[in-house]
Amino acid sequence: MLRLTQEVLKKLAIAGVTGGLVLTAACASETTNPSGASSSQPVNSAQPAAVSSATRVIKDATGRTVTIPKEINRIAAAGALAQMVCMLGGFDKIVATSESVQTGMFAKLFPGIKNLPLAFTGTGPSSRVNMEAILEAEPQVVFSAFNEEDAATMQAANTVMLGTLLNTPDDIMNTLKMVGEVIGPDAEKKASDFAAYYKGNIQEASNLTRSGSKVRVFLAGGDGSKGAINTTVGNDINTSYVEAAGGINIAAAQFPKAPGNGAAAVDFEYLIAEQPDVIIASSRAVYDYIIDASNGSKWQSLTAVKNKKVYLNPKGVYLWSVRSAEGALQPLWLAKILHPEETSGLDLDKLVKDFYKTYYFHDLSDQELQEILFPSK
Repeated sequence: MLRLTQEVLKKLAIAGVTGGLVLTAACASETTNPSGASSSQPVNSAQPAAVSSATRVIKDATGRTVTIPKEINRIAAAGALAQMVCMLGGFDKIVATSESVQTGMFAKLFPGIKNLPLAFTGTGPSSRVNMEAILEAEPQVVFSAFNEEDAATMQAANTVMLGTLLNTPDDIMNTLKMVGEVIGPDAEKKASDFAAYYKGNIQEASNLTRSGSKVRVFLAGGDGSKGAINTTVGNDINTSYVEAAGGINIAAAQFPKAPGNGAAAVDFEYLIAEQPDVIIASSRAVYDYIIDASNGSKWQSLTAVKNKKVYLNPKGVYLWSVRSAEGALQPLWLAKILHPEETSGLDLDKLVKDFYKTYYFHDLSDQELQEILFPSK
């Protein structure tokens, strides 16, 4: 049960709904997506409120029909959703976000993000809406994985929760189109153009690498040093990118989808038996540990490490390999890594600079470009 301050409860009372009625709404059934985010099955029973000249009806990414204000000026969004809002030109509409976007390149390009209240706590499957912070920020819409109880509480305070899905490339495009529609016509046009660009990059990676042999890839997560080694499952969005780039995620056969606890892990016996051609490290911590020949780890027994085929995944405003629109760059980066001969004519540096100019309105310096392609942390 939610615990709200008297001030927040007063807002609910003003909205004409008692706290008891709102807070007893049933929770929606949720699934954990393979990238670690919580999402829900489409809820089609929701009925839109009466439409007036000041409102409009849209469908969110889960298929729910909802009524929102005609003009949206106040948005709460965390993580990848905040990234989408910013790339569509809606940064000045964000009134609450998450701590994860208040550092690094995100904060450098959009410094005002550091001053916004935190309305989301945790990451991945532990991510939760901070309802008190949401209601105090008074957004008109909240971009989040849909939850019946949270949606009912927000509705009582004249805030609409819009469900999002980010599990697949199609989900990314559909959710981004919905975000653009909410922000306004210019953002909607940009989202439509981006969807074509995103789909085109995936197709280009596939076309460039089609003639090459499949490269066996291990996607390494965690810190690489203690206990089991985290990896990426078969129905994760990054597996889609690997396959588009002419690779095979070797863990996909053993883990077609995330286990019940949301994590997939292997041991060194598995890695030694499988001997991947290439290892992609998701963070600087795991990359540094893998390549450090002085730590006496078993990583040094792997052929990919001996052949210096260990790569650190790029990270700009958002990590390319996860459920973010910046993932549009991931398949082409992977194609360059896995099939250098077939992609020799692909100018990745120009591609990244063009992306940042078009979608973040920022001219990347050479130093910033290198920090993205080989993050220091």
